[in-house]
Amino acid sequence: MTRKIENIIMKFWRILVAFVLTLVLLGFARKTTTVQSVHKTVEKSGILIDHNTMPKKVGEGDAVISVKVIGAKEVKLFYKIKNGEFQSVYMTPKEEESDVFVASIPHHKKGTKAWYYIEAQKQIGDKEITVSLPDRDSPNFKPILLKFQGSVPSYIIVSHVFCNFAAIFFSVLAIFSAVDLKRGKSTLKKSVLFSLLTFIFLFSGFFILGCALNYFAFGVMWEAFPFGHDVTDNKSQIILLSWLVTLFLVKGTILGKNPSKNLVSEKTYSTMVIISLVVTVLMYLIPHSISF
Repeated sequence: MTRKIENIIMKFWRILVAFVLTLVLLGFARKTTTVQSVHKTVEKSGILIDHNTMPKKVGEGDAVISVKVIGAKEVKLFYKIKNGEFQSVYMTPKEEESDVFVASIPHHKKGTKAWYYIEAQKQIGDKEITVSLPDRDSPNFKPILLKFQGSVPSYIIVSHVFCNFAAIFFSVLAIFSAVDLKRGKSTLKKSVLFSLLTFIFLFSGFFILGCALNYFAFGVMWEAFPFGHDVTDNKSQIILLSWLVTLFLVKGTILGKNPSKNLVSEKTYSTMVIISLVVTVLMYLIPHSISF
């Protein structure tokens, strides 16, 4: 009876640890996405430019850029579409907020990338003072990236997030099972089940739902190598291949329920599961290129 209670407690703690680690990893991935507004400010020669970047424009309509500027006579928005030349447009004061200026970047089809920066000017005697954000005079000058995106149906977003959560959750349980297998306290069949569930949810979330998400948001299906160079899709592809290779090595257990046809021993398989989870975690730590 005591042994049974110990097993129940152990299972509870493993599920709790898997749940917490999943929340932490997905939370970190969401927080570090490259597609999020960043507060930027510059103060120089009596001119202050304060701006929350606009990394994406979802749906129809122009992208309205807003910036707070103090101490300048003239404010301009410079933008370019894809590899085109920068165009400039005067930013006008917002009603009832004289120090807030707005201007628009014309709407473009989903998937289009635009870059912009803001420039403020004032006259001191015969000298014209110009301050830009980001600083155009800097050798590391990088204009702000803005992506035009289409609206993604909520059911796709919810399903995508659920599959990602389930995949990480079962991958952690797969690690526990793999360690037990190395210690001779579990069976290969049980360990493989967790890895298989991990791959199924990864494939569903990354590829099936990922392609649908890409199509609605950017008008493309899949942009991982060799079809493209999107960070998120490439990360997803690496994770999928890692777990696929791990499962292929124990194909006998999966397909024919015949361990003799497996390509590696149980201990080697356990090591591969650990490696696959490490690869998964490392890929999640790399900032991805889409957010919700």
